[in-house]
Amino acid sequence: MSDTTLPRAEGLILIVLLVSYVLAYVVRRLRRRRPDFTIGKPLIVGIALRLLAVAAINATSLQSQLRGGDEETFLGLARILASTPWGRGFWPHGPYQLQTDVFAVQIKLADLSPTALRVTQIGIATLGLVLILAAVHDLAGPGAARLAAWLLALEPASIFFNSGLSKEPLMELATGLVVLGGTKIWQRLDLNGIVLCALGGLIAITTRSYAGWFLVSAAVLLTLHAALRRLDRPLRALPIVYAVALTALLAAPTLLSITSRASLQRLQQAQDFTTGAQAATNTGGANSDNLALEQVDFSTRGAVIRNLPQRVSDLVLRPYPWQVDDTSQRLGALGSLVALAILLLLLGYAWRSRGEILATSAPILYPVVFLLIAYSLSAGNAGTGFRYRTHLVVLAVAMLAVLREHVVSSRVESRATPKMTPIVATAKPSPS
Repeated sequence: MSDTTLPRAEGLILIVLLVSYVLAYVVRRLRRRRPDFTIGKPLIVGIALRLLAVAAINATSLQSQLRGGDEETFLGLARILASTPWGRGFWPHGPYQLQTDVFAVQIKLADLSPTALRVTQIGIATLGLVLILAAVHDLAGPGAARLAAWLLALEPASIFFNSGLSKEPLMELATGLVVLGGTKIWQRLDLNGIVLCALGGLIAITTRSYAGWFLVSAAVLLTLHAALRRLDRPLRALPIVYAVALTALLAAPTLLSITSRASLQRLQQAQDFTTGAQAATNTGGANSDNLALEQVDFSTRGAVIRNLPQRVSDLVLRPYPWQVDDTSQRLGALGSLVALAILLLLLGYAWRSRGEILATSAPILYPVVFLLIAYSLSAGNAGTGFRYRTHLVVLAVAMLAVLREHVVSSRVESRATPKMTPIVATAKPSPS
């Protein structure tokens, strides 16, 4: 027993140290151009809470109920892949996806335990959060970055899902790369931003392909928007406009095929499966899953346009607190209440920032909108939708911090601007 336990414990300690070093190194690199990017305390608190959550769940008998069955599937595939020679199967979207490759590499190199793999997942997700916080700093300053850092460190759904052996941490990293890269493009038409967006898109596509393509689309449209608003720099802006136009022309056949009748039929079949409508039809009874969403029609382009708002509402608001049926769902209800509070605050600051939302937060707004559409099309179960919504909540917190800083700054400037007293000319008395 000790022959197995000691190496596993050593591996866990080494992974904690390695993750801490990588995150510290990235923060130091980001601070070279952002000396006031001080997020150390909330970052440490956030990582500590996530590690404590892993230990607490491991210490209970509820781990299988809380974690779900997908983790065992991914781990099983990763162990099979790790047993093969290098180069055979280590490519996404063969029989495996990127998260499986990531697990398999760690198992093959160091025979890491599931708990150690969770620490790696925390590191990957936190790295994505750090990149988003750097973008918040660039868009709204150090105060907004610190506020977002504390909110994200304490956000309950992220504390739980950041350690999951699933796709979520890699999608968090991909989103962070796109948001930071998009910020560089939006502010300076920086070509390094395009590289970051491309890397983020690649990670997302090879992890969760449909959401990845939506994220890439968000980055492309953001790039086009940024170039059009900076036509005062034609040598930098016009080549970007032409490149985006050429990309759109080349991608048009693919986009049309995605919305073809055959593709929409597959989307409808996926909806029927995830909502449980297919199973209910086969058994002749009702769907017994208390979190299953109502079936919607996505079989035609017109049906998608009509019914997408319902799914957007389902993704944002459900599961309702009165729908919970077990321990996992009761814990999820807390996350739902936090998400609703963040949404209400975001709407309030968006109203106060009307007319300036794009100018102040476009690098976050584009990914929010496109991922909202992607996950709304995919979600057929409120439990799965809750997991998807964690990505939207992270972006919503970042956008909330940016808009709040804009509102506060505008208010301070308006108070500091002296009121102009009108000067009334008086006629000189004529000499007597």
